[in-house]
Amino acid sequence: ELLQGELVIPEGTEKIGDYVFYNCSGLTSVTIPDSVTSIGDCAFSGCRGLTSITIPDSVTSIGDWAFSRCSGLTSITIPDSVTSIGDYAFGNCRDLTDITFQGTMEQWNNISKDTTWNNSTPDYTVTCTDGVLNKSGQQIS
Repeated sequence: ELLQGELVIPEGTEKIGDYVFYNCSGLTSVTIPDSVTSIGDCAFSGCRGLTSITIPDSVTSIGDWAFSRCSGLTSITIPDSVTSIGDYAFGNCRDLTDITFQGTMEQWNNISKDTTWNNSTPDYTVTCTDGVLNKSGQQIS
């Protein structure tokens, strides 16, 4: 359901498929229900209008290129249920400043992430429940 750039994915949806919202540049907000467990490859790639995204607690995997080229994205909230983040998942998110991770610094560093997952992003911070990390995963406060 898409109204004026706002997408509400129906409750009961379990997977956001590959390429489903690829290059939907008019998309400005997405509500993902708690029934979703995985976000597919390139699912929101090129959605330049998205400024923030909150991934629900039910999600365990974020696919390759899932939010790549979302150049307007400044903040992301990731639950501690996530165990893997794919290649270039947030690549080329050039305005990214804040990631909020709803778990500990140790949990964040234990997520399976390819070295390219955050390729071409600025120096954002990751705020965890027990401290703040820099882009390289080093504690800064």
